[in-house]
Amino acid sequence: MAPTAKESLRKGERTRMRLKKTALRLFAQQGIENVSIRDIQSAAGQKNNGSITYYFTSRDALIREILADVAARLDDDNNRRLDALEARGGPNSVREVAEILLPVVNRGSADAQDELFQLQFFTSVLITRRDLLFEATADADRATRRCFRHIARLAPEMPKEIINQRLQLMLLFALSAGASMESGKEGHRNWSSLWNQASAEPNLADIMAGMIIAPVSDTTLAVVGQKRSDIAAEAVPTPDS
Repeated sequence: MAPTAKESLRKGERTRMRLKKTALRLFAQQGIENVSIRDIQSAAGQKNNGSITYYFTSRDALIREILADVAARLDDDNNRRLDALEARGGPNSVREVAEILLPVVNRGSADAQDELFQLQFFTSVLITRRDLLFEATADADRATRRCFRHIARLAPEMPKEIINQRLQLMLLFALSAGASMESGKEGHRNWSSLWNQASAEPNLADIMAGMIIAPVSDTTLAVVGQKRSDIAAEAVPTPDS
């Protein structure tokens, strides 16, 4: 008996999901530039060489969709935790916000195995296809923007150029640290020896916060054309402000 339209749809969706999960793992483990369409189809057990183009039109479209999926999951998770923090009257420190952005893997999701590859995949795309990353995640950064607004409010006074750099560098550092954390969860000895230490994750939040609240050196201030006295003056309200 021929399958019904509903059964065919379910089979097609299962195949589509298998291709995406396989691609996520291969891209994370080998880097997106080292994985071909043929590699993905073979690892996913697809005999049809046109599976990727049939379901996703192109390799870039597949990468873009996986990026959007991962970004949406991370954004939803961070938004929920930030909502809870705000409901308690926070955040009251940069470190509290850093904990929201902390790239913790395996938070008990049903897709815990897939989560082992999310940040490794993100980091791989960030290194080689930054344009694709920002294009695919443009609508899934609400939590990050909310966190950045809180950090800008809580951070010490510093030139706008410097705080913007620190926010970007903190996020880059968090993604890289998260990728190594995932690698450690997979059993890679060099990283597991670090992340199996109970102090590693809270210390990571300390470091992320430190990247924001560390004093700006006179050397850096001179490069942006400011003196420490200029920042102090900006921080003191004038009678007319």
